[in-house]
Amino acid sequence: MRVRTIGRPLRALPAAIVVLLLAGHAAAAEPAVPGYADYDAFRAQLESIAKSEFATLESLGRTLGKREVCLLRIGTGPMDEKPAILVVGSVEPAHLAGSELAVRVARRLVEGAKKDKAVRAMLDRVTFYVIPRPSPDACEAFFRRPYCERDTNERPTDDDRDGKTDEDGPDDLDGDGWITQMRVEDPAGAYMPHPDDPRVLVKADSKKNEQGRWSLYVEGRDNDGDEAFGEDPPGGVAFNRNFTLKYPYFEPGAGPHQVSEVETRAVADFAFSRPNVAAVLTFTPEDNLMRLWKPNPAAEGQKIKTALLGADAPTMDFLAETYRKIHGGKDPPESPAGEGSFSAWAYFHYGRWTLGARAWWVPKVDAEKKKADPQDKKDKPEAKDKKAKEEKRGADDLNALRWLAREKIDGFVPWKEVKHPDFPGRKVEVGGFRPFVRTNPPATELDGLAEKHEKFLARLVTLLPQLVIHEVKAERLGEGVWRVTAVVLNRGYLPTASKMGQTSRQPQPLQIALDLPQGVTLLTGHPRAQLPVLSGSGGRAEQSWLVRAPKGKPVTIPVRVWSPSVGEARAEANLGK
Repeated sequence: MRVRTIGRPLRALPAAIVVLLLAGHAAAAEPAVPGYADYDAFRAQLESIAKSEFATLESLGRTLGKREVCLLRIGTGPMDEKPAILVVGSVEPAHLAGSELAVRVARRLVEGAKKDKAVRAMLDRVTFYVIPRPSPDACEAFFRRPYCERDTNERPTDDDRDGKTDEDGPDDLDGDGWITQMRVEDPAGAYMPHPDDPRVLVKADSKKNEQGRWSLYVEGRDNDGDEAFGEDPPGGVAFNRNFTLKYPYFEPGAGPHQVSEVETRAVADFAFSRPNVAAVLTFTPEDNLMRLWKPNPAAEGQKIKTALLGADAPTMDFLAETYRKIHGGKDPPESPAGEGSFSAWAYFHYGRWTLGARAWWVPKVDAEKKKADPQDKKDKPEAKDKKAKEEKRGADDLNALRWLAREKIDGFVPWKEVKHPDFPGRKVEVGGFRPFVRTNPPATELDGLAEKHEKFLARLVTLLPQLVIHEVKAERLGEGVWRVTAVVLNRGYLPTASKMGQTSRQPQPLQIALDLPQGVTLLTGHPRAQLPVLSGSGGRAEQSWLVRAPKGKPVTIPVRVWSPSVGEARAEANLGK
């Protein structure tokens, strides 16, 4: 669960969460997870990729922190005139793996095109637009001590509405360079140690006669004296809370208004300026490939759409199944409900097929088996089910601890008592999971993950709509009058537009046109007409015109059908003597 600001004791949140707050500017440091690239190294990697004949690099804008929102175009020929796939990484800046994967996928595409005819043919057919790090200022928290997960940019913001900005951020009380958590001994506290591992805190359940022992805060002090902790950290506006769908008005991180920031405006403007984009792949914890979006029939009739449309669900399910077979991951975590998120905007308001990939999560690690309790055999099935439900409390934290131990990763700070001026005479301990280690894999896994996502993108290209003018007929009606009929097919798997795309009216519809040569007159219809959406795997449309052509000589009339996000097909109608 993501937490952007922490004020009062965390009475309503799961235990041992990784706090997502801004870290102030500090001296440069090693990355929180070894092997990841800071902005300078990241920019150098993009410049290296752009040396390829298959790629170009440009800036979409410069942030308040003077960093560029970079775009890679990858393809051949006139890249903006072909169907395209937009790849966006790290819309949640703490999920820096998304940026790393986007860069690695881009590199694999340009390197593959040099030696692999299939990759070259793919780049001949489509363009890839890659925005690997759309919120570069926030991502730099990954490389600054004290390490603290951050999702907001560098806009000064008065989160607690006290007339001051950025005055109460987290503090590194134990001086270890990590902003973790702070637990304060409190008879009225909401949390208690997990019975299987006291390092983990879980909410006490009064119905089970459990009593809390601790209150839980972000590591820090009450710097502004308002009896809240870390509620107004340095910054800012969160990229993934600044878009238009379910925009969280007046909430921390949302910004003064929708698409208010350089970063969000740059990405949205670019997307709207590229009608050739057919699909969007986003690296984000807001996963809809492992954790599918579900349609809501009861909401279908509402004017404002906020749930996956039923007509799009079978296609999205197929794409998700394709992804899962390639990825091979199991037991993915639940996805957060995005408010103002980029991926939701891309489907509902940009109208494109939108695929969100978490890409990696802490894998399941089996606990050591305990000796069977003879009492368990006497338990009724209902009692066993009840125990299974109880064991879910803290299960993710316990699993993370087992994984850290197995991989020999120093990702948990043991609880350590500190003296705290805001809690005189009370026991205060600092500790918990280190930031970033549960949201980003070890760097050694990134290349393998990039290979899987490149395979998925290649498979996605084969599923895009594919227009074919199946037949063009020219029937003589007499006195130089002809009926010209064109039959258009979609031989790709995806329809030429999603149902949500039709609703939002963002993707340009299919057009069909005759290029009338000199001397040929159109009698009925229009030389250019709109076709309906063609369903996948054989969707069909037919268009007819009446024309008058000069007698006595053959005439050829070119026919073209196209849409920027679908591509085009051409044929000719031959009017004989």
